[in-house]
Amino acid sequence: MNISLLNFQTLLLSVVLLTASMTTVAKSPTDETRELAKSIPLADLHMHVYGYVGSTPPIFLRYMEQQNVRWGGGVGNYQSELQEKLGPRYIAAIGNEAWHAVFKGRGESGLSILDQSAFNELFRTAEQLFKDGKLKGFGEIHVKNKNKFDPSFERSIPLDSPVINKMYELASQYGGFVQIHSMGGIFGGYEEISVMAERYPKALTILSHCLPATPPHLLGRLFEKHPNVVCEISAQGPVHGHLDGGRIFTRNGLRPEWADVIERYPTQFLVGTDPCCGFDRRYGEMIEEIRRDFLPYLTPATLRRVAYENAVERFNLPRP
Repeated sequence: MNISLLNFQTLLLSVVLLTASMTTVAKSPTDETRELAKSIPLADLHMHVYGYVGSTPPIFLRYMEQQNVRWGGGVGNYQSELQEKLGPRYIAAIGNEAWHAVFKGRGESGLSILDQSAFNELFRTAEQLFKDGKLKGFGEIHVKNKNKFDPSFERSIPLDSPVINKMYELASQYGGFVQIHSMGGIFGGYEEISVMAERYPKALTILSHCLPATPPHLLGRLFEKHPNVVCEISAQGPVHGHLDGGRIFTRNGLRPEWADVIERYPTQFLVGTDPCCGFDRRYGEMIEEIRRDFLPYLTPATLRRVAYENAVERFNLPRP
């Protein structure tokens, strides 16, 4: 009976805390934060550059210059031309191309087989790039996305699997990151993330899109426990079709429950765009909505951190 009462009290407290978080009123933008958001340099942690027409390094270099995006990358495919042009401002990642090639050729089960040519080549290349000081990490690695719009793209791979452990081992050895895409709120991915964060404390885990389907209070638990877990807010606005239904922010601004968790854990959020899948030509619009609908709703100190300071500190980037 006492146990039941304790469980009920715990549940009631959780409901009260969640309700309070959901009803918190986000601060309105001020003249200072609106102006700061318009001009502050940005670090884009989800900047896909594939190398085909419309998504080439020269095009994205121009986009970055036009939009005052000072640093970019975070996800593969690794582009030597961006490395050459951006130098230490390139947040170089690798792994996306090999991961998709194996999935296409061998299906979901192939993603857990470490000893195969595509992964052997990936890890040889990654280790050399780490040694040369050019690589920052692995990403974007899709591990759980069973509700994707394209069934041929669906898979559910445990994070604690041979190939992903190898990524974490190298990231840990060289102070790098692993950026993962996992539908956490549906498949319990946040529990697996906690296991990997504890096992590899010297590696940084970046959660693509702030772990889709995961409510902010659960992310807060991860951040409280693991300072080596961060998330980036890409693909959250009107450009990606969310209009007024965006999970983190909408055309009407930042959702209060997200404002609360960002202000509580200001060192664990990053910005990103996600110009994949035909969105590359709308890069300027993605940056505009981040500057208009997201950043102004943060306090000035948090705004600076999320816009670029966290990235500069985490990835040892040159300051503006």
